[in-house]
Amino acid sequence: MKNAVKMAFGTMTSRVLGQLRESLLAAYFDKRITDAWAAAFRLPNMFRRLLGEGSLSVSFIPVFVEARHDHDVRAQNLINSVYTFLLLILGCLTTFGVLYPEPLLNLVLDPAYIADTEKYLLTLRLAKMMFGFIFFISSYAFIMGILNALGQFSLPAVAPTLWNLCMIISTVLPHEWFPVLGDQLAWGVLLGGAMQAAILIPALLKAGYFPKISFDYKNKDFQRVIRNMGPGLIGMGLLQFTTIVNLRFSSALREGTISYINYVDRLIELPLSLISVSLGTALLPALSNFLARNERHKIGQTAQHYLELNLLITMAAAAGLYSLAEPIVQLLFGRGKFRPEDVLMCSQILKTYCWIMIFSSGVRVLTPAYFAVKNTWFPAIVSGICLAVHIFMAPILMARYQVHGLMMSTILSATLNLVLLLIFFPRFVSEFKYVGFFKSVFIFALLASVTGGVAQSFYVWQPYLNFGFWGLLINLCLSAGAAILIFVILGRVLGVTLVTEALNRVKKKFIK
Repeated sequence: MKNAVKMAFGTMTSRVLGQLRESLLAAYFDKRITDAWAAAFRLPNMFRRLLGEGSLSVSFIPVFVEARHDHDVRAQNLINSVYTFLLLILGCLTTFGVLYPEPLLNLVLDPAYIADTEKYLLTLRLAKMMFGFIFFISSYAFIMGILNALGQFSLPAVAPTLWNLCMIISTVLPHEWFPVLGDQLAWGVLLGGAMQAAILIPALLKAGYFPKISFDYKNKDFQRVIRNMGPGLIGMGLLQFTTIVNLRFSSALREGTISYINYVDRLIELPLSLISVSLGTALLPALSNFLARNERHKIGQTAQHYLELNLLITMAAAAGLYSLAEPIVQLLFGRGKFRPEDVLMCSQILKTYCWIMIFSSGVRVLTPAYFAVKNTWFPAIVSGICLAVHIFMAPILMARYQVHGLMMSTILSATLNLVLLLIFFPRFVSEFKYVGFFKSVFIFALLASVTGGVAQSFYVWQPYLNFGFWGLLINLCLSAGAAILIFVILGRVLGVTLVTEALNRVKKKFIK
């Protein structure tokens, strides 16, 4: 739990800056530019999520932990082989993306988007410039995996703040400094990615595990990583490919839809990153150590505890976002080139999409448990099934509900993913106490409903504060504070041990 707290603190800093970045982006650029940037960045960003939060780390860490327990030389040889192989793959990917982005973009964009020649050419230009980001961010992901396995979580979690700072600076630079409007965003992506990876190098040197260019394809540990990474890459790739499918569908809708979804996604990613990614990243090394010590029964206990903690917070957060969607969007984006009609549209999408955090976060916590026991194929199969369901359902729902139908289909596929991982957890991972789990979920749902209701009621009762930025901020803070207070009190009354545990930790912190 201490490692998860460190991860959450570092991630929170990065995500807050990331939200500031998105707010400035909406204010300084019109929807045409932000649509082009979001579409161009989607492919390299998919690789960031795939490698940074997915297959590379979860496949490498368990094998590295085992090798390190045996001998440092064995661990170093593994690092050398994996990173050299990674450089080869990244070099090919980056070269292809920079030289031939057209085939990729034509696959992920709707013909209606491509028909807008000016917008498409800008998207193409930005994509060429930003594909180098894959090299920097994948190097960061590899180094982060090593440091996490060594018990160092704070610095890797804080490192993305450098990327966000570079993006913030590039956003506010004078437009006339650049030949094409939008270029500054691409340069910010590249420079930020380089700095994010570079800041981890001193810690890696100090730990004595800096990779060397040395490739031994016969290395048994390397072969295990590749075998594990194959199904994991497919599984996480299919999961992340959902965002590419959504880009294809959303690019056929009205101008600004890509930007709206991007802003809403960032809003949801804030609590998701604080909770599920932090828990999942800190969870994998712990579960891998349990397996290395032949304590498999602890894997199920720990995973269930983390999952329940995750659901407790995400259900309440989703209810809060739904209840306060419009004032939140107004506060964060309602200025500059982001007009009132944009606020309304974006808040409506947020109300539909916010519920995905419950199911997506559960998947992000359960998947590392499968990977910790070297089962990477089952999550891959589940992801494939869910992606197929999404591709089938999205056009049907979009025909009636437009962008909301796309969001509904995404939520449906995420729900199915979580359900299947839960059903087969005892068979492939460890025991799971379903009765206690569903009792907890029922209580969490009750808590979330009350929390959302209190937040909305408290906000409505104070309309006199809804004038200007500061009045809106005060009203939102008071409403959220009241909701959190009721959440804590009701949680104590209902005997929710996770709420009590959190309160006890806060008390100990203050006593110290």
